Amino acid sequence: MKASVSDQNSLIELQRIDLAIMQAQHKLKSLPEREQIVSIEARLSASAELLTVAEVELAGVTIDLRRSEADVESVADRMAKDESRLNNGSASPKELEQLQHEIATLAKRKSELEDSELEIMMKVDVAKERVAIIKGDEEGLKKLELELNIRLENAASELNRDIELNNSQRVLILPKIDGALIEVYEKVRANSGGVGAALLIGNTCDGCRLAINAVEMERIKSLESDEVLRCEECRRILVRI
Repeated sequence: MKASVSDQNSLIELQRIDLAIMQAQHKLKSLPEREQIVSIEARLSASAELLTVAEVELAGVTIDLRRSEADVESVADRMAKDESRLNNGSASPKELEQLQHEIATLAKRKSELEDSELEIMMKVDVAKERVAIIKGDEEGLKKLELELNIRLENAASELNRDIELNNSQRVLILPKIDGALIEVYEKVRANSGGVGAALLIGNTCDGCRLAINAVEMERIKSLESDEVLRCEECRRILVRI
């Protein structure tokens, strides 16, 4: 196969453009912010579950506290009524004795309920603090996620601009290269990791980085400059410098 030196040189430029596009596309898919955002989303999901459990726990101990407060208030009301009757002095001696006994019993019960109420209040405080910590962590994660999304958008925009620019250059250079040469290039590129053409630097293929044997090099030197070369090892198109 033959192609002008100009076409072959343009093919190397096309390869440079295609490599730039391929590298930008790879970077676009593997931007570190993507993995970081996925990690944050997983942490937010786990945090949401923890928050649900913590809020249910807080709601439960809050209900317990209200019940305890109501129990203390009920006993205090009964004590107040009994003390009022006791202080009124209108009851019989036996009734007064009974009132005194009941007030003492209620006082003991009130003390027990207040101790229990204090324990529940401590549980409420712990539950509130846990909810606050989880919400604080969520707020920090969401802030970081927002920052990462902005960084991702900026990085992706820059890479997309590079891809668009190189695609524009590709469109301009394609008409300058013989169609048959392009066809071979595209077939080789599809099977060779995106590299269809490489420079022959000295006796080395810049595609596979392997040295070409002396016999083949002598044959290459004898060929016309418009003869299209192929690397015996990787089968890429070789362009002489």
